Order: sequence, then structure tokens, then C-alpha cells
Amino acid sequence: MPASLVFLCARKVVSDHGCALRSLASLPQELYPVLFKAAFLDQRPLVIGELVLRWPERVLSLTRSLRACQHCCLDLSRDWPSRDCLQAVLLAVVKGLRERDRRDRNALRVLDLCGVQDEGGRREPNTMGSWFRTVALSKACLEARGRRRGGESTPKRRRGVSSPAVEVEVRADLFVNGSSFETVRQALRGGGPLRLVCRDLRAEELSTQRTASLLDMLEPSALRRVDLRYNNLGLAGIALLLPRLASCPSLLSLRLLYSNVDVHRPTPGMEAGLRELAGGLGGLLNLREINLTSLRLSGKLRLLLRYSAIPVVLKRPECHFAHVRHLHLKLSCCMGLFVVNACFTFFFYSKIYKVDTQWFLVSNAKINE
Repeated sequence: MPASLVFLCARKVVSDHGCALRSLASLPQELYPVLFKAAFLDQRPLVIGELVLRWPERVLSLTRSLRACQHCCLDLSRDWPSRDCLQAVLLAVVKGLRERDRRDRNALRVLDLCGVQDEGGRREPNTMGSWFRTVALSKACLEARGRRRGGESTPKRRRGVSSPAVEVEVRADLFVNGSSFETVRQALRGGGPLRLVCRDLRAEELSTQRTASLLDMLEPSALRRVDLRYNNLGLAGIALLLPRLASCPSLLSLRLLYSNVDVHRPTPGMEAGLRELAGGLGGLLNLREINLTSLRLSGKLRLLLRYSAIPVVLKRPECHFAHVRHLHLKLSCCMGLFVVNACFTFFFYSKIYKVDTQWFLVSNAKINE
């Protein structure tokens, strides 16, 4: 069944903004999620804004609201989100923060935008990718902060009447690069009624100092995935960032892609840097995935293992060691990677190799060391 009678009626209601505005006050709040999905399907941003302003629950999760449900089998969460619809959600949240009677009209305290599709799926011309979404979220936080400061200084506030501060937490996956860094930095620092919390971070083409300052501004307990690529970190930069990542108890995935690490070109302090790298990786106790694409570790893997002390079991990771002269390890869909007391075991096809005291089970690998 593609859609229920309830969903068909919801599409009819949201088809006209004036009709929807008149009807919302008399409709049961249990229908708001159905109306929200219907408005997203038909791209009715004005109706979406009205629904968000009157949202009856404390949490509004975009992906959960757009998934297939009993009233509509369409899974809209797999498609790229409409730019106008997302903007309508953000504008309504900011607008709701400044309304005096907000506690009576809107219970929303958490806006969850995590997992919004921005790779694959169906993409229409008027969609919003992760970079634009990050910038839009940051600007919404700055706008809400500015409006609250302006409202606090207005002379129209009655003497002796204090309006309780209402905050909304916005959970999102952020994509930061050089052109958006300053906007995101301003949104993350200084507080405000709209608080930005990052779950998955992707940072590209940032200096080590900017990457470090960005990690310092994020909430450690919420960070789950970190993807750093094209940042030219080098061994020293990675060693500087790993202690910051170790303070994130929920970190499950770390990707260090194209970080300009090449042990084929010996430099002063390289061995000490590898020790720091191994020790830093050992501090990521809950890690389940590590991707080191383009880090040329040929000839130094033993050293990395020797100084690593990771007392944890990693399940179903994705580990990549770039193709090098003596050793090629590419573990993209392995069954499991167990790391216990610096002993690495790679589960792949049927070949077992022992290097020093470490056992390797690897596919398509040439070990000449």
C-alpha cells in the first residue's frame, strides 16, 4: 500500500498554506508527523514552518520523520533534502525562540539533523548538501544569538518580569573547510539559544591549528565520527590531534586521508613521531573503524605495532594501508580486526603471516620485509 487515507488527507491539507494554517489549531497533535512528511514530500516550506512552530514533542528528528511509516511507504530520508524545506525548519526554530509564549505553543528542545542524506540517493536541483547545510546551521545559530541580545536590550520589556531562557539543541553532521571555518567557529563559540552539537565531523583543507581549534570547540561526548582529509597534517599534526580525540568517549570512526605522511623520506624525529602516532591511536579505546588511506607505512608497520598498546577489541572495522613497495594491506570489508595488547589480527581470506610476535591474516598482500 503506497499511502493510507490519513496520508492522502494530509497531502490535501498541506497543499494550501491558508487552509493548513486554519486547520492546525483544530487538528490532533498526533497528526503533526504525518503532516510534516506530507509537506516535505510536496515541498511546502510555509506549512513546514508552521508545523515546526507548533511542534508538540521535545525532539524533532528529520530522518526519523521522513522514513517509511504506516501511513506512507516512501522513504524520503534516502533522498537529498530540499533546500527550501530545510531553510523553513531552521527559520521556524529561530522564530520560535524569540516568541514570548513559546512554552505554550512549542515543546521543541532538540532538532536532530544527523544522518541527512548527502551522498547517493535521488538529488533534485533544489537540494542542500552537507557544506551548505553546515553554513546554514551556523548562520541560524548566529542569527538566534543576535536576536536574543537585541531582545534583551529592548525597552519594551516589562519591569520585574523575567522571561526564562529557552534553548534548542541542534544535532548535526558538519562539513568544514577553509571557506566555512570562520562561520562555523563563530557559531560554536559564545553560546546562544541555538546550540550546535556535532555528531560526525568532516574537515577538509584545514591547517593543523584550525583543525585543533575546531576539535576543541566541539562537545567531546557527542562526537562519533571524524573524517580529516587533504589537511596536510603530517606526523606532527596527527600526533597533536590524537590526544584531543582521545577525550571523545563515543568516537567510533577515525579517517585520516591524504595527510602527507611518507616514511620513505626519512626526516629527523620520524621514529619519535611514529611512537607518538602509535601511542595516540592506542588512546582511542572505543574505536571501531580506522582509515589511513595514503599513509605510506611500508617498513614502519612493525614499529607502529611495537609502540601501540590498544587494550580493546575492534569489530568490523575498515582499515586501509596504501599500496607501497613491500607491503600492501587493504582491508575494506574484513570480518574483524582484533587489537589486544598490541597484537593485530587481520581477518581476510586464508593466508596467515607472522611479523615479530604479531599474526596477520591478509588477502592479496606481498610481505617481503
